[in-house]
Amino acid sequence: MKEISLKDTVYETVTKNPEIREVIVGLGFAPLRDDKMLQTAGRMMTLGRAAKQFGISYETVVKTLQANGFTIKEDSL
Repeated sequence: MKEISLKDTVYETVTKNPEIREVIVGLGFAPLRDDKMLQTAGRMMTLGRAAKQFGISYETVVKTLQANGFTIKEDSL
């Protein structure tokens, strides 16, 4: 499993693990499908902050990412 941090920006996470982009879009971060949004908002927003903004629970994020081969460094958002 690949380890990621919810404290890293979305841009950093997607750059290191391009396959995660569709996973996080599927979680409800649809604007990140757009390259321009990834380049702008994605450079400022962390996965944890994005989850809170979109109303997605920590448990949902963790379970979805784990089901797709990722582990999360943090115990909570």
